[in-house]
Amino acid sequence: MRRATPALGVLGVIALTAAAPPAFGKPIPRGRKASTKPIAASAPRARHDGHDGAHARVAINHTGDLRPGRDIIGRREQPLTIEEDTAKQIEKLLRGPLRYGVTGLFVADARTGEALFAVNAEDPLNPASNVKMISTAAALELLGADFKYPTRLLGALPDAGIVHGDAYLLGSYDPTLTPGDFDDIAAAVAACGITRIDGSLVVGADPTRDGLYRSVVPIEIHAGEPGAPAIATLPAGMDLISVRMLATTGRATRSRLTYKVDNTDDGAGHPRIVLTIGGTIGRGGAASYPVVTRERTATAAYTLRAALAAHGITVGGDFKIAELNSFVGAVVAAGRLPVELGRHDSARLAEIVAHINKWSINWLADRVIMTAAALVQRQPPSMDVAVAAMYDWLDRHPRITKSDLVVDTGSGLSYHTRITPHELVSIIRSAAGYTPDGDAALSQAWLDSLSIGGTDGTLARRFRGAEIRGRLRAKTGTLSTSIALSGLLDLDSQRPLAFSLVTNGDTPLSPRYVRHAHEQVIAILCRYLARTRKEPLATPAPLPAVLAPSPGIGADRQDLEELEPDPVLDPVLDTEAASQR
Repeated sequence: MRRATPALGVLGVIALTAAAPPAFGKPIPRGRKASTKPIAASAPRARHDGHDGAHARVAINHTGDLRPGRDIIGRREQPLTIEEDTAKQIEKLLRGPLRYGVTGLFVADARTGEALFAVNAEDPLNPASNVKMISTAAALELLGADFKYPTRLLGALPDAGIVHGDAYLLGSYDPTLTPGDFDDIAAAVAACGITRIDGSLVVGADPTRDGLYRSVVPIEIHAGEPGAPAIATLPAGMDLISVRMLATTGRATRSRLTYKVDNTDDGAGHPRIVLTIGGTIGRGGAASYPVVTRERTATAAYTLRAALAAHGITVGGDFKIAELNSFVGAVVAAGRLPVELGRHDSARLAEIVAHINKWSINWLADRVIMTAAALVQRQPPSMDVAVAAMYDWLDRHPRITKSDLVVDTGSGLSYHTRITPHELVSIIRSAAGYTPDGDAALSQAWLDSLSIGGTDGTLARRFRGAEIRGRLRAKTGTLSTSIALSGLLDLDSQRPLAFSLVTNGDTPLSPRYVRHAHEQVIAILCRYLARTRKEPLATPAPLPAVLAPSPGIGADRQDLEELEPDPVLDPVLDTEAASQR
């Protein structure tokens, strides 16, 4: 049963649902005016941060007309407090640029949990990719920041450079595994003095464990002599794919190539892919075509075979599928011991999580929490297992129960997600180590994974002013009807702020316009801190190395949130904050 929400601490509560928007405020370029009602009605939610609000200094509670800019007691006008003035500035934005749809805001002291400002803080909203804050925190706790996904090649103990029998490719559901990583395995095998594997390469039946998550084989195409067929080049040893070349070399420089992929087999049960290339390639021209296949295990096996060949190691057989215990039994029955011949380890989980949160990579977020939960529970990865692990983390740490919110992915790429801004702040405080039950190493890894304003990730081109750059760590969120920004604002070392700012609309929102308004809210909070802090602005802590999507953990364009530069208020923030100190 949910408890009634207690009175909030140093708080400005601003409600918009009963007030008509004023005339000012630029309309959103796309979409019609959305309803100001919450997406889903809900009873007040229980507080999760343990703060009872007993020391409230200001409360601007609004259920009807907005409160005037100053209290009038008799004929004497009382000036606004700093908190009241800040609340009125935020209120102006919410009734102006953010009047479309519903915007939820919750701001609290990150150390104590004391609430400072709130609006629609208990409304269940969709924060989009802010869900990654939960899935990455859960994955770090399940596996540890230093965990690496191993991919190993097992075989009988070599005899005079020869491995008698088969060799087994054993993965660990590594979502970051790429074709290039098999060179690490092949190099290790060669370093052992091995020159030949008599048998076949064996993989398990589970393609997510032993295969390549993204199975892509690059085919390079070059022009021949005018009138002659084009020339296709495959990775050495990639017997999975054959090319049927119908394309010819033209006399002009313009190319018009066509591609057709057919899946077949070699008659012995081994999968084969036939790529037919037609059309014309321009004189002296070159092109490349990535063959995308669902044959994940076969692609892994043949890619490894090609890597072994590049290191002077021959493989006598083809590839086959068998369970690990059958392979081990066959090796032992032959009077030999199975050993590790070579391996590749992924990047540390902390680094993978940093790529997820900084660049908001959807497919990787889902795969990491799915595989982390699967490895711990010793069962195949699935979204059900992943979501259950996320709910378990929420219940253990910010003490948010499954009935309080809705998550159904690890990435937030869903229109069913419902989390309140208040709950998001509780999640941030727990994951960042501001609550007693946190692990310092995991909290630091999670904190370092957030995008840093003006520095990297999806915030690289935002919040670049001298006052705030490097002092804002946050996770962005973007869907067509949802724009979110949640994280930590550390301008005052004695009182870092945890905040969550979520805007939802009934119709598509303009990301540029809404983000600009969100930046104005953050600028107001910065001015509030500048007016209330009791010590000079400290030099920000050294920033971690800037991370960009790498080939190993890379992001497709459609996986990234928009990185286009937005109008930034930082120069305004700098001068106004300085003038109000």
